[in-house]
Order: sequence, then C-alpha cells, then structure tokens
Amino acid sequence: MRRSITILLLLVLALMEVKAQVLPFCLSKGAGTFRLGIVAGDESRWLDECNLKKTGDRIYTIKDALLGKGEVRLVICPLADTKGFVMEVSGSRLPENISLCWAFGACNEDETLSKEGNIIFPRACRDNVFSDEENAVTVYYGESMGLRVISGIMPVGSELRLSDAHQQKTPLKLYHSGKKTDAPVLSGFYSWTAQENCYFCFYKQNAKADYNYFMLPELLLKENKR
Repeated sequence: MRRSITILLLLVLALMEVKAQVLPFCLSKGAGTFRLGIVAGDESRWLDECNLKKTGDRIYTIKDALLGKGEVRLVICPLADTKGFVMEVSGSRLPENISLCWAFGACNEDETLSKEGNIIFPRACRDNVFSDEENAVTVYYGESMGLRVISGIMPVGSELRLSDAHQQKTPLKLYHSGKKTDAPVLSGFYSWTAQENCYFCFYKQNAKADYNYFMLPELLLKENKR
C-alpha cells in the first residue's frame, strides 16, 4: 500500500513538472527558457498569463481578450535526437492585427537560478552571448573552459534584437527595452497571419540534429508520432 502511494505521488509530481514547463518552456539542464506572447496593436500579453487548456497529449489552446473569439493552438514536441523541442503555433478566428512576440534566454546550469518565478530569470542571463543571423540564433553560455551552445530557429521574417530581461512586464515592453543591461535576452517580433502555421525550435546541435526552418513542419510530424 505504501509503495503504491509513493508511485502515485511520483506520477503526480511528474505531471506537475511537465505542466509547469509548458509556458514558459524551460529546456533541461539550464539550456534556456522560451517565453511566447501575443500582440494586438499597442497591447501585448504573455501566453503564460492567458487562459491555457491542455486539449491533447502535446496540444494546448490559449484564449484571451486580446484574441477576441479566437484562440491560439500550440503543439510542443520534445526532440528524440537531441535535447530541445519543436513547437507549432496556429490560430483560428483570430483578429487581423495579431502578431507574435517572444523571448529566449536564461541559459545557465545553476539550478538555483530556475526558482525565481514564472519568467526568464534575469540573473541566469548575465553571461549569455547571442549570435543571430536572419531567423536563427546561437547562444553561448557557461565557463570559458566549458563553453556550451544552444541553437534556435524562428519564423522567416522575424525581427530579432537584444533586450533587457529585467523588463518583462509585457512582451512589447521587453521588445522595446533596449540592449544596455546586465541581463541580455533575445526578443523577437513576427507579423503573423491567422491562416499561417509557424514554428519555433530550440536544441543542442549534433550530428543528427542540425535544422533549418523549412525542415520544422516535417520534424514536428515525425516527433509527434513517437
């Protein structure tokens, strides 16, 4: 009986951990945190502050006043060949002026820095170095003798910039915060159309995992079947 209770508690804790990692999505071993938001005109909101509902094994729907009668749908799949994830973002009945705004950072293996709240943790961003090219980014972090790397891919046409992780009250506030900070984070803006499925992928590159944006729809289908 005691063993059954222990197993049940472990299952509950595991489910809680998975749910907690949905938004913002935290990669394992401090490899970074991805935070996604929506923009409507001059207003913006992080999706982790909206009404989120799990509607499938890896499927989530988000509703909010900024979306009117519409909703955003996320499909999030872990990657089998490396540490990381691929995400599909789609929408239905969305207002015409909806855009996406996001942030990625806090690449730091110090686990104590991952307990500061439901945000990208500024103290974990201090030693992050970003190198972006069009819709892709490489983040370098860690000690110089043990430098680690994480790669990211965003929708083609994304506007990327460095921002201040201290200013995360809204996605737009972060995006316009400027790069003069001791807590740099990569932020992005994408003019979205409601009929378009767009994709994000953050991962540790290896011989089996080296992606471009055009590969992400097929990658998501493959991982979603596992």
